[in-house]
Amino acid sequence: MSKDQSLLLTSNELLRFDEALRELAEDSAAVTDVASDQPQLSEFESRTWLAQQQDPDAVMWHALALKLTGALDADRLAAAAHALVRAWPDLDARYAFGDDGDLVKSWAGGAGKYVEVARAASVQQAVELVLQRQAAGWDSEAEPPFRLVLVRCEQDMVLGLLTHRVLDGAYAPESILTGLAAAYNGGHIVPPSVRSVIEFGSNGSVVPWLYRPSSGGQVQVLGVAGPTGAPADNRARRYGATLVADAISGLGSGGGNLLQVLATVSVQFARFVGQFGGHDSVTLLVPQTPLKSLGDPALPISAADTLQFGVTAGEAGAAAIGRVLASLGAAGPGFALDSVSQGRPLAVVTWLADAGRFLNLEGVQVERLAVPTLAGLAEFALGVGVDSQQNVTLELVAGQALSVHAGAFVLEQFVAFLSNPSGFLELPGSPSHAVEAGVAGAPPELALHASDAVGREIGSAGVDVELILEEFRAALSSPDMGPDDDFFDFGGHSLVATRIIGRLFSNHGIEVSLNDLFSNSTAASLAQLATQVAPGSEGSGSDTESGKSLTAPLSLAQMSLWQAYSHFGFGPIFNLPFALDFVDPVDERLFGQAFADVLERHAGLRTLFIAEGDEVRQQVVPPEDLQGYKWFWTSSESEGVDRHAEAGYCFDLAKELPLRLRFMKDRDTGRQLLSFLFHHIVLDEWSVNLMMDELLVAFRARSAGEAPVWSTPTPAPFHEFARRQAQRGVDDEHLNYWTDMLRGSSTALPIVERSIPVPETQAKGSAEGGWVEIKLAPEETAGLYVTARDNSASLFNVVYAAIATALQNRDELTDLVIGTSASGRTDAEFFDTIGYFTTLAGHRVRFVTGMTVGELVKSVKDTVNESMQHGDIPISLVEAALGKTPGRDRLFEVFIQIHAQNKLNGTLPMSDGQGVEFRQVDPDKHESLLGLQFEVLEETIGGVRSIRLMMSYRADRYGPESVEWLRSRVHEVIARFAQSGASALDLAAVLDLEA
Repeated sequence: MSKDQSLLLTSNELLRFDEALRELAEDSAAVTDVASDQPQLSEFESRTWLAQQQDPDAVMWHALALKLTGALDADRLAAAAHALVRAWPDLDARYAFGDDGDLVKSWAGGAGKYVEVARAASVQQAVELVLQRQAAGWDSEAEPPFRLVLVRCEQDMVLGLLTHRVLDGAYAPESILTGLAAAYNGGHIVPPSVRSVIEFGSNGSVVPWLYRPSSGGQVQVLGVAGPTGAPADNRARRYGATLVADAISGLGSGGGNLLQVLATVSVQFARFVGQFGGHDSVTLLVPQTPLKSLGDPALPISAADTLQFGVTAGEAGAAAIGRVLASLGAAGPGFALDSVSQGRPLAVVTWLADAGRFLNLEGVQVERLAVPTLAGLAEFALGVGVDSQQNVTLELVAGQALSVHAGAFVLEQFVAFLSNPSGFLELPGSPSHAVEAGVAGAPPELALHASDAVGREIGSAGVDVELILEEFRAALSSPDMGPDDDFFDFGGHSLVATRIIGRLFSNHGIEVSLNDLFSNSTAASLAQLATQVAPGSEGSGSDTESGKSLTAPLSLAQMSLWQAYSHFGFGPIFNLPFALDFVDPVDERLFGQAFADVLERHAGLRTLFIAEGDEVRQQVVPPEDLQGYKWFWTSSESEGVDRHAEAGYCFDLAKELPLRLRFMKDRDTGRQLLSFLFHHIVLDEWSVNLMMDELLVAFRARSAGEAPVWSTPTPAPFHEFARRQAQRGVDDEHLNYWTDMLRGSSTALPIVERSIPVPETQAKGSAEGGWVEIKLAPEETAGLYVTARDNSASLFNVVYAAIATALQNRDELTDLVIGTSASGRTDAEFFDTIGYFTTLAGHRVRFVTGMTVGELVKSVKDTVNESMQHGDIPISLVEAALGKTPGRDRLFEVFIQIHAQNKLNGTLPMSDGQGVEFRQVDPDKHESLLGLQFEVLEETIGGVRSIRLMMSYRADRYGPESVEWLRSRVHEVIARFAQSGASALDLAAVLDLEA
């Protein structure tokens, strides 16, 4: 941008322009009063437009080049671009002075030329064509700020995406790619989110002696051939390197851990910049959620998703890595635009994500091309990624102000620094004091007692270990668990981990991430990464419901379930028919009193559901009105009642409570049985364990003739959660996460050998079916736990991966979508609330040639863990966004869930120290929404841990022979996963079941 800003505008025009900006700043509320069809001009657009006008030769276009292979329909892609512009008219906006002298924004209505189709002899020539378009100026009155260049090569298509900086405030290149894919695939184009991008100021030079020769303060452009063979111009060039994870000091074999790689390499880059350029301290910028953006180092950086850290010369590398790792992936305030220390050099690091996550086109493979760019960039920006072989990839962009040879030299030196920071030679300008290096090969969690850049303090190990251990013991029901005991050895899995993380944050103000817990699964090791972010809350629940509305709309998850419930004629398909067998005699009256205490404490259990037209609302029954509802029967009242018939009871949810507790006598043993029936709309698996915990507390108190005294305040009621969720609406970012993952995935078809017939007598579309049990031998159970530990994974991750492997059919699927449950509890305030939060989630499992068992388990673990923060989106909304009919066009045929730490097996405690032992009775299932459903039951009975699998199926898809084939195949593959050294087995060897 020219220093003389009066060359292109007259003094009167400048005054009018400044006045317009002032009015925008003083009366931003007026913007919201403008009609929705009136283009709104932001201050960011005004500033960017002015910068371009003052320096019309400045390249202010972002350029992105993607190679597309496969069954691409170019005409369809061009049509998708037109559809995107219709949805986002700002992409075809015009900017000009109006009659009154103010800058005015208008829409061209899709009339602009924003799609160009061309041909080239090679990919290299196609890239040059994209760069030529980037070098072209911008006539803001006549040309759109968005251009799409489709270049057909011999076998491939190169897609060039060009966006002017004027769009940066709302239209990230990633958002445009996602919207383009949605239009191409016939899905819903989600509106983009307003954002702020980091505009780098005049920070100190990174390595001054690497600058190009200069004269009179102007950068001299050298006439040297560029990387593409064209004459050199003012390009920011790229340089790449690939190295195995083991070659990076301190990383070890952690190449598969995204956050660990990013934290390690970014901190080492900041330390390298400091030592290389002679700086006492460096400001490091890293993405907060690495997979949220494409991560191209030449693209703009979102302020809201960027973390900054001060890295000093004297700080140990392990300590700095620990600080960064503790914040990655966590919720936080993001980047403060005015908080970068001026004069301190920047180390900018991005994460190189798969371009196919954003431009997910049906039948098309997408590869981002690392091309030079003409847009002015900072001195250095480093992209970090991991390839399919778990090698670490580096991509360095060197800004135009540097020597044309600087980038290759710097990257070569940085690779050497990564392998041995302590042995790195000092270069010209290096500080006289040596940078303190971490112990080579030592894990970064060994030295983490420090403060991060925003003042959050790492808790002391002595205090944090005890607090974390307390939550481990409570969540895992293991009071004897020690600080060095492994979370997974006591039955831990992702849902339990989510509960622990939420309680640590809400009760103690301690923040850890899910991946932290999986990688550091003892209380002692996790404490080293725990960050004290706020004082623990005293609970946000209320002991009274007076003065509050007792009605609310359905939550998103409830509404999705209600739609399916309606589709099946409001029958018993969503009954949860638990049954308890009491080994010891139980006082039924005491049990009824104890459960009434739980019922009064949790409003979600005493809720009616009233449909009025297309709207359904939930109405809480006040505790004082419970006597008007029948929900409990003693065994004397149940003579002649069949337990299986009771399990099939059809609730009238508008008139009766969604639960029925009926005691009866077992005809064979004479023991007491409890039919423990709930409607799914008020209870999920997480809630079952909450309910049983509190039932035990209440039963002990009632056995002493007392009302229970709860250790925590009354949890926030479920209907308050539903009300808040309705006010917030659907989280578009979370919805985009699922559509990006699932778009273009394999079609949900029956998984069965074609030679095995389905009974013709079974009505098509019927939910009728049955179930079979897959019993694992003790050594198989033990082996699965060993495989889980070897991969820092949960039992669920391992069994999930084994079932997915077994279900690859003869067509050798490259991917398979498998459904599972997501907790849906993204707000810690409701972690102790009983209700239906659970959503169905479809995860895309990808199979790669040569993949090992360990690699698949890791892939499953990372996919499931990453998705949990997006678990508030019901599958019906995802189906609709992908252009499918919810309830009819299923995204998956197979569903897997785990029932871990099942508290339906246990003992009712008495005040005299005695107890009443009870066991869960397996349900007799006759219906299944999906084709195949696997329930993994992890049980500990009498101190012995065991695993059972229940496979239920729809009879209109799977006949007796196919069911037996599937049962046998799944069991055999699970047995292979349980073998010693299974992690190193190739999946192809696992599937060679004849061996």
